[in-house]
Amino acid sequence: MKQTKMKWIGLSVAACLLTGSLAACSSPAKESASGGASSSTVPKEAVTLKVEMFDRGNTPSGAGPVDNNYWTQWIQKEFGDKNNIKLQFIPVPRNQEVDKLNVLMTTGDAPDIVFTYDMNTIFNYVKSGGLTDLGKLVDEHGPNLKKFLGQETLAYGVFSSKQYTIPAKRTLQFAHASMIRKDWLDKLGLPVPKTKEEFYAAMKMFKEKDPGKTGGKVVPYGFAAMNGSNYVSSSQFLGSFIKKTSEEDFFAFKPSWSDILMPGYKDGVQFLNKMNQEGLISPDFALDKDMKKFEADVANGYVGAFTSIAAHQNLMLPGNVFDTMKKNVPGAEYISMDAFTNEEGKRPKQIYEPTGLHMMIPKSSKHAVEAIKYLDWMSQNDVLFKLSNGVEGQHYTMENSFPKPITTDEAKKTFYNNADIAIVVNGKDFSSKEKNIEVAALTYSNYKELAKQNIINALVDGYTLPRFDRPIDADIKYGKTLEAKAQETVVKSILAKPADFNKIFDDGVAEYLKIGGQQVVDERKAAYKEMKKK
Repeated sequence: MKQTKMKWIGLSVAACLLTGSLAACSSPAKESASGGASSSTVPKEAVTLKVEMFDRGNTPSGAGPVDNNYWTQWIQKEFGDKNNIKLQFIPVPRNQEVDKLNVLMTTGDAPDIVFTYDMNTIFNYVKSGGLTDLGKLVDEHGPNLKKFLGQETLAYGVFSSKQYTIPAKRTLQFAHASMIRKDWLDKLGLPVPKTKEEFYAAMKMFKEKDPGKTGGKVVPYGFAAMNGSNYVSSSQFLGSFIKKTSEEDFFAFKPSWSDILMPGYKDGVQFLNKMNQEGLISPDFALDKDMKKFEADVANGYVGAFTSIAAHQNLMLPGNVFDTMKKNVPGAEYISMDAFTNEEGKRPKQIYEPTGLHMMIPKSSKHAVEAIKYLDWMSQNDVLFKLSNGVEGQHYTMENSFPKPITTDEAKKTFYNNADIAIVVNGKDFSSKEKNIEVAALTYSNYKELAKQNIINALVDGYTLPRFDRPIDADIKYGKTLEAKAQETVVKSILAKPADFNKIFDDGVAEYLKIGGQQVVDERKAAYKEMKKK
């Protein structure tokens, strides 16, 4: 294990995965080898530290609940017991996390460490004064945390000049990539599409020739409900129709929930309407809210192409959708595709910011110091490596100096939700994009090359959402309502009769602006101009 740790250190120096102190008031010389604090920093009376934990409903049989399992017990032993701190993990359903967190914050029952990806939720807490200013606490008690994240990452947690959140470091910013059936292309003598026009022509051929002999069940381009939470999406295809715009309009018209006001977006929706009329997309996509129909269609070999999170466990992990497809349809194979070109010939893709979730300490917490110490302990090299990869021989083996996950059922019992435990990082950091891609692809050993190429493609011409330095009140007030209205408008427009398309889309946009969309645009433009003056 010593040799393995040294390899990790060597690979991660540039990325600041490091060893260091647990508590700011203890010097490195006083620390234990495992990163515990010296006796002088341990509180005399036991303290209970409550930490939010996502519950994704995917706990394997025999693993123990998300709040009391192999890893929560290990954390208690290695951090809690050595610091006289009792860790209490508070499960929050992943698909209800914002609503649940809002209730906990409103009632004053929120854990000492909470987190979310939802920026409007964060803005609302900042505006309402519900968060602790963490700047001084991080300086005093988080040297490892501060060095690991770096100022670039920490800056994303600064709002109104105060450090209200601690963003996790995202090691790779990829989001969506597209895949297409290679065996179908081969049967038809077609190359992998490189443009939107070639993609459309391939979809027409898939429908007309049915190379998979599905008996009329072929779904040339598959996706599911546009609810913002599904890992499969048509947003990248639609985004390729968006026309070049000014920076000011980009900031004004590009909230997180929809592109509906972006110039050219309507053309993309109309093209999906055309594809729907021609039977080239999933006919019941609007009803497929949990992607079960989409996954079943892929597993049965019906889907010719789709766009999803570039490397997703539901598709690529052993025993999941792709493995089932190969059993059902021998020879079925997907290959990565990057075909959604815009008017400039580029392949634009919205990617993630260089941050993951945002960690916060509610104003009501009485254990902010202990909370920062916990995150600081987690940021140490050995601790973060173990939380991210597990135990060698039990959860991973080394392959070309990288930890390759062991995916047996026995291994899954004690290693299945660690990405939700190692909350200071999103992904695994090995000091360079190329190495991070390599190790990310290793997670999907049966589809390593596909995952790798997907990640590479997903980063091509990538752009992030516009970022403001203060909360946008109109986003907070109207965001949820506008998101629902935009989704409704797009779905109805795709399913409309061609003659009705313009009215349905235009009426939907008019209603969108009327119920708060115009206020969002106006405030975003004003905030943009304020930033440009600074």
